[in-house]
Amino acid sequence: MTAGAAHAAGLGLAAAAIWGAADFAGGLAARRAGPSLVVLLAHGSSIFLLLLAVFLWHIPLPSEHLASIALLSGAANGLALLCFYEALALDTMGLPAAVAGVLTAVLPVLVSMVQEGRPTLGQMSGFALAVVAIWLIAVTPGGKPHPRGLGLAVLAGIGFGIQLTLLHIAGRGGVVWAMTWSRIAGALVAGAALPFAKRAVRGSSRGLAAVVALAVVAGIFDTGGNVCYTFASLMGRLDIAAVLASLYPAGTILLAALLLRERTTRRQTVGMGLALAAVALIAA
Repeated sequence: MTAGAAHAAGLGLAAAAIWGAADFAGGLAARRAGPSLVVLLAHGSSIFLLLLAVFLWHIPLPSEHLASIALLSGAANGLALLCFYEALALDTMGLPAAVAGVLTAVLPVLVSMVQEGRPTLGQMSGFALAVVAIWLIAVTPGGKPHPRGLGLAVLAGIGFGIQLTLLHIAGRGGVVWAMTWSRIAGALVAGAALPFAKRAVRGSSRGLAAVVALAVVAGIFDTGGNVCYTFASLMGRLDIAAVLASLYPAGTILLAALLLRERTTRRQTVGMGLALAAVALIAA
């Protein structure tokens, strides 16, 4: 494996870890307030940091074409997050995270195969193993999934896949500006959905402060994960970056087990082992 491929694989795994933490924080916030408010706060806080980076580093604007693609990726991400956070709030975090994680990588893998050719047999085996690992890690046997939550997770996974594909293209004109335009579009989507929110913030001003804090953490981590993924997809193959980053449910489930005491099972332990094997095959 070349040094560039190794760095790309490392960034893909970093994206998975960071996204796992972001989804955990965002899912908790969505249990206290509507997903639209959570996404608006999350994207709004990250927009400020991104614009600050653009100003300090004097980053030139990308072309209008790439800026438009970044806006579309952000709109897809905003819609996907609205669905995903609602799914996490309706159900245990496991099943929605598993469904979304598996579906997230599908479109980028297909696009990469068309543009970059088929990956090696070992990498394809790693992709398949990663799907099995995500499912074992995230799905708890015997649970009764919320039908609406399951449907929202499917929509979220499709939306995330569109976002990753478009962000890979927009990132060619500069990752920071691609993320800035993407966050702006996501915030606009969340703001448009806010008047239709059915769930207000629960509790007093202390509850609102908790929602704001969790949403800001989710926004910063989600943006960081997107930056790592975009660099990974530009340095290596799109499909490898997307599949490795799609292991993010592992981080969400581990945090849920540690902080919410959602019990882990032997299946999840096996899934963690398979995830490590998948990483080895994909990165070889």
